[in-house]
Amino acid sequence: MINLQAKALTIAQMKEAEARSNELGVSYAQLMENAGSACTAKIKELFPKLSTSSVVILCGKGNNGGDGLVIARKLENSAADITCIFCCGEPGTELSQKVYQQAAAISSIQFLDAKKEPMLCHFCLNQADLIIDCIFGTGFHGEVQGSAQPMIGTANKADAVRIAVDIPSGMNGDDGSCSISVFRADHTLALGALKPAHLLEDTQSVCGKIHTLDIGMPSEALEDSSSVKLLKWENLPALLPKRDPNANKGDFGKLLILAGRSGMGGAAMMATLSALRCGCGLTTLAAASSVINACFPHLMEAVTLSLAETKDGAVSSESLTLLSEHLSSSTAAVIGCGLGHDEHTEKLVRSLVKETQTPLVIDADGINCLAGDINIVQTAKAPIILTPHPKEFSRICGKSVAEIEADREQAASQFAQQYSVHLVLKGHATVIALPDGTVYQNTTGNAGMAKGGSGDVLAGMIGSFLAQGIASEKAACLAVCLHGACGDRCAQRLSEYGILARDLIQEIPLLLRELEQNR
Repeated sequence: MINLQAKALTIAQMKEAEARSNELGVSYAQLMENAGSACTAKIKELFPKLSTSSVVILCGKGNNGGDGLVIARKLENSAADITCIFCCGEPGTELSQKVYQQAAAISSIQFLDAKKEPMLCHFCLNQADLIIDCIFGTGFHGEVQGSAQPMIGTANKADAVRIAVDIPSGMNGDDGSCSISVFRADHTLALGALKPAHLLEDTQSVCGKIHTLDIGMPSEALEDSSSVKLLKWENLPALLPKRDPNANKGDFGKLLILAGRSGMGGAAMMATLSALRCGCGLTTLAAASSVINACFPHLMEAVTLSLAETKDGAVSSESLTLLSEHLSSSTAAVIGCGLGHDEHTEKLVRSLVKETQTPLVIDADGINCLAGDINIVQTAKAPIILTPHPKEFSRICGKSVAEIEADREQAASQFAQQYSVHLVLKGHATVIALPDGTVYQNTTGNAGMAKGGSGDVLAGMIGSFLAQGIASEKAACLAVCLHGACGDRCAQRLSEYGILARDLIQEIPLLLRELEQNR
């Protein structure tokens, strides 16, 4: 299993981790102090003009408000002036009362009550340069009410940088549901670990840029409490094997790509080019003859295998024997990119799944060809990685897209365990589920990658790493996270609007070089 320290924790799991930390000697009070210190350091980094700035901290009556009071105390010597606004009354928990007493001993910090002094509170918010939100925690649900509501409303309209601690107030940490009056942050400081809501596409406009802060929780506490492991760029160097300087092309695998039909040659070409860029020793594109003729001038480094085609431009099932022969000498195969779905391709894909002993990556139309009887994957003689988007996954798992999207991790994990496959459920925060129940969630990538061809690039990348002898789990994780990082690099250079799938391929070798340097 890949060793990842970054975790995504649900509300219940976070409470469990805090309790476990307390048992291991890091008390709740120390965690609050650590959280305040970590937030203060990050705030100074994000907002370097503190010495000439007015800071307002919105505090709730619970321990979230206590975090804000610790931040106020630790920022005292750095900011021009600090105001703490109690949005729901004075601190009500033992911990928050204790840190309130410590902060109140500092004469330069101003304390206001939103219910008793609303006009003064609104004035301070409108004059603030930085607003820090510590009202509600991750377990919030429903609608913001009482005096907190107008405070959040004014904060959202203020000409200030807004930072939320752990989760924007008014958002539920598990499902991302938001109150109408949710705090809209420019930055969110996730304490200890990311929460599920941080990873949802719909919440990005509320959370802003998300930063995960170490608050000193023992690694055992996080390990025991987490169910989903996060893939980050910094995890990748350990997944990329070193290459033997005395090796030859035969040592880096042979990949067969069965892809493309008339009108879909681009999918075949992008899968092939991305596989080549990921270091496979020998890559062969097997496609309908018309596709090979169209792609050949652009694939100088690849071998091509021209297959008989139907009158509709699809690969004919008559090619099964030839494909089986080539698969037997391959170390991995990718099936499905732009392949099309008819009786011929369905017969081909099903036969290859049942007969081959070569590890397979099955994508797009390859998955559609299996949808009529997905149980066939359980008869496979070799490992299988399925790479569906939600609609394709819906066809093979029997759930609606809405049901899948409501809990992507659970849906993917159940399927992977039931059918003994590695499942890459594509989309925002792509999920990788393993047959043993392990679930990874990717943190790289952006909406600019939501364009035709991106999935073909990913399939080629996974196949290339798999062909080189990298285990299915690591091949999938490495490719998915690298693929997203390529998209992020393209967005910086080209904007999210301007990214094309071919641009991702150009970034692959540049980012692989960075991984080699950081290994």
